[in-house]
Amino acid sequence: MNVQNYFENAETMDLAKDMLGHTFTYNSNQGEFSGIIVETEAYLGPIDMASHSYNGRHTKANDPLYQAGGTIYIYSIHSWLDMDISIQKAGTPNGILIRALQPLKGIEKMEINRNKTGFDVTNGPAKWMAAFGIKNKDLSGTMLNKNNFSFSTKKVQAPKSILATPRIGVKNKEPWTSKNMRFIVEGNPYVSKLAKRDMNLETYGWL
Repeated sequence: MNVQNYFENAETMDLAKDMLGHTFTYNSNQGEFSGIIVETEAYLGPIDMASHSYNGRHTKANDPLYQAGGTIYIYSIHSWLDMDISIQKAGTPNGILIRALQPLKGIEKMEINRNKTGFDVTNGPAKWMAAFGIKNKDLSGTMLNKNNFSFSTKKVQAPKSILATPRIGVKNKEPWTSKNMRFIVEGNPYVSKLAKRDMNLETYGWL
C-alpha cells in the first residue's frame, strides 16, 4: 500500500474508521515503539470549527496539515503533545487525530516513560505520545513510512464493532461539538475515558 494513496483517496471520516486496527510505529533513539490504533478523531479542515485549519487558517505550525496525505502534524495542547495525520491531497488541510493505542512493542519502556502501568499508559492522545518518548515537535512535517513513523499497510486486528461518538474536548462549537466524529474499537480497554463496565477484557473488542 502506498501510504499517500491511502490517506488521499478516501473520505476523511471513512479513513478515521478504517485506521482502527492498523499499527503505528515509532523508531526512536530509545528503540522501537508500536501499538494498534484503537481510537481516532476526524477533523474536516476549513469548514470544521474544531479544526486547526478552520476558515483557512494557515501558519508555520499547522503547515503539515496542508501537505500531502500521510504527513505527521505534532502540536501542543495545554503543554501536552498530540499528533494528527494529514488527510487528503496537499492544500486540503484535513486531519485525523490518533487518540489511543493498544501497545505492541516497547511496553516496558513505555511504562518507564509514563511512570504508569496498565491501560493508563497509552489510553489518550498525549499519553501514548509521552509513552513513545516524543517530547517535542521536531518530527512534525515528516512523512509516514519514510522517516521515523510508520503505519501498517494492513490491519493487524479487525474491530468487532466500531462506535462513533462526539469528539472529546470540543466545546461551544455547535453544530460541530455534537457531530459523531470520534471512532473507537468498542470495548477496547485502551480507549480514552472508557468506563470499566464498558471494557471487554476477553477480546479487547477484536474479532
